[in-house]
This record gives sequence, structure tokens and C-alpha cells, in this order.
Amino acid sequence: MRRAAAAVAAVALAGCASGAPTRGGPPSAGMETGGTPQARHSSRLSPPALPGRAADEDCASGKDRPDLLSLGTGALSGVQFVSASHGWAVGLNRIVSTTDGGRHWNVQDRGRLGLVSVDFTDDWHGWAVGARRVLATSDGGQHWRVLPEPCPAVRAVHFLSPSVGFAVAGGTQVGPFGGLLVPEHGGVVLATGNGGRTWRPVAAPAGVQSVCFNTAERGWLGAAGHLYRTADGGHSWDLAAAGPRSPRGTSWPYTMIVQCAGTDSVWGLDIGPGVAASQAPHVGYHATPATAVPLFAEGYFPHPGVAVHAPAPGSYPGPFSAVSASAAVYIDSCPACPAAAMVPWDLATSGGAVLRREGSVGDLTLPHAAAFLTPAVGWVTGTAIDFHHHHERERIVSTTDGGRTWRIDYTSR
Repeated sequence: MRRAAAAVAAVALAGCASGAPTRGGPPSAGMETGGTPQARHSSRLSPPALPGRAADEDCASGKDRPDLLSLGTGALSGVQFVSASHGWAVGLNRIVSTTDGGRHWNVQDRGRLGLVSVDFTDDWHGWAVGARRVLATSDGGQHWRVLPEPCPAVRAVHFLSPSVGFAVAGGTQVGPFGGLLVPEHGGVVLATGNGGRTWRPVAAPAGVQSVCFNTAERGWLGAAGHLYRTADGGHSWDLAAAGPRSPRGTSWPYTMIVQCAGTDSVWGLDIGPGVAASQAPHVGYHATPATAVPLFAEGYFPHPGVAVHAPAPGSYPGPFSAVSASAAVYIDSCPACPAAAMVPWDLATSGGAVLRREGSVGDLTLPHAAAFLTPAVGWVTGTAIDFHHHHERERIVSTTDGGRTWRIDYTSR
């Protein structure tokens, strides 16, 4: 496994920010045998049209870039490790890195950065994305440079190599989730072949929320709460899972977040509208070319059209991390739970056929992002709240024994 990424927002990208997918191998010319998708979305799609004058004006004025301060993004909202020693975390006001597995962290940049997600393909080449900028490095973060942004603005990226990558751009009702910046409506897919210096539109279903690619040909996409798959680089998309139907009386769709893993599989999280009684609808997924299987669902809200037998780890959706094609970590939050159980998490193995509750992430109150290299080794960023003294600290915690013990690696002052 070459890397682990956070995850989640909700965007967007998987494999990129939130999970630990293996980076792509050689492109494949076609779809594998072994399964038939549920429905064909379109035999062939056209790339989205260039933005009109109104969109151009929004880009020029910055109206399409939400203020992360108003979105409540944590100080460290994205994390990724490319090995057991090398990792990065980004957030509202800093970029930090480690070369010893998190025991020591160095500040690489600070200021009003407003970053949400981070994506590295190796020890040297990486990108950090926020509401108002995209940064890139080719020396492991010793120097970060600002990339020119397209219109609409990039929300999240997922790179297969130092040159080839994909992005979710534009959209409305944009919010941070699980180490990604995710639009609920109106997002599009972009691609680059030069490390993000220029981007081109890619055909996709309407309402893109997240995207990731296993290879240059095989990829997965979340749009309007649905899960799609492509085997031809995005020229056509198959509907793999429709997700739950939105409740009556609401126009808000579910938000599907994806993280690629292995050569052609994906882990997903579908987050629904409506919050009440300290609960929020969310459904976990694992999909291959043959099938898309819902893993769990938050039990206090209906999720029509989806049958599951396992409850979600907690009451509110949190970050998740795709470890491999067969394993993933899902972390939730439970504000109404006792302090020792406020960040519950599940380990999914055997492609999601086995779900095991692993207790609670230690020393955190609210999780932001997660990066697991194996089911035993992982890092989680989040907020630790001292309710008695009304004080909050941002932390990075880690485990090397599958969550039996947690170590505080980094804490803000």
C-alpha cells in the first residue's frame, strides 16, 4: 500500500484525501467481466460546457470560493501518509509534515491558508486544496507554490502520478467533510496531464460530489448521492448504486463520497439530508465491477431503497479511510455519548462482509480526517474539547495496534 489519505467531507475525492487507495497502474482498455452494472447512465457523455458570463464573473470576484471560516473547518482538516514514516496534515492555518511516523511534526507553511485536503503520490509530489487556492510541491513540501485555478474553482484533487490527476470543481452548498471540500449540487470533473497547471473538463453525470480513479481508465464518481463507475476514462459511466431516496419534502440530495482502492474497487459514504435528535443519515458502501453493497446505515432515520443489517458506527458521519480493496476504516462521531465513546469507529474487512466495532478513537471529541495504511496503523486528525474549561485543541492521534491504544502525536497550543 503506497499511501493513505484522508478523507471525506464530504469532497470529494476519494482516494485522495481521505482514504488509502493504491495509486493507479497501467491503463486498462475495457471493463472487466464478472458483473453487470445496475443501469447504464449514458452510452457516452459530453464534457461540460465552459462557464458562461455569470460563472466567469463569480470566478473573477471569488464568489465561487466559500469562506472556510464560516464553514467551521478545523485547524487540521486533511491528513495523508505515503508510508509508515512520511505524512502531511493541512488545515485552516498551517501545513505540517512528519518523517518519523508522527512522533515529530514540522510546520512547512502557516498563515490564512484555508486548506481542507492534501494528496501526495510519493514522498515528493503533493497538492493541498482549499476554498481559495490550490498549492503544489515537488520537494516533499519544503516549498509550496500556488497553481493557477480554473473556473469553476477546484474543490478537491486526486492524482495518479506527478502529472496525471482529476478534480471536482464548482458546485454550490460547498462544505468540508472528512478531509475534502464537497459540493452538494452542480459539481463537475476536471482532468490534468501536467500536474495541475492546466485543466480540461471531463464528461460526467450531473451534480458531481466526489471522484477518484484506480487507473487512468477505471474510476468511480459520486453524484447527487449516486455511485457511478467508468472503465474508459470517463467517456461513459455506469450507475453502480442509486443510494437511498431523499425524504419527501426535501430537494437536497444525498452526498456520495468515494475513495478508490486496489485495481478496480471503491469504498463510499452516502450522507443524507435532515438532522435531528443528534442523528444524521449515512450509509457505507463497497463496490467492485460486479456489485455494490451497502454496509451499514444510521438506524434512527429511514433510508428507503437500501437494505442493510448493520448500524453505523455512530450517530453522525465522520471521515473514512480506504485501506485496500478488502478493508476500510469508518469513523463517526457521537456527541450524545459518554466522553470515552464520542468517536466510535468500525473496521470493514472481506470487502465489507465483516464489520467489527473497534471502540473509540482516543483523545478526540470530533474527528476531521483519517489516514490508515493497514487496519492496525493509522492517524486521525480532529478536535479535543475540554467542556469543563471551554477550551478546544486540534490534535493528530495515531495507533499502531488497531486502536487498542492511541498516541497524541500533535496538539495545537
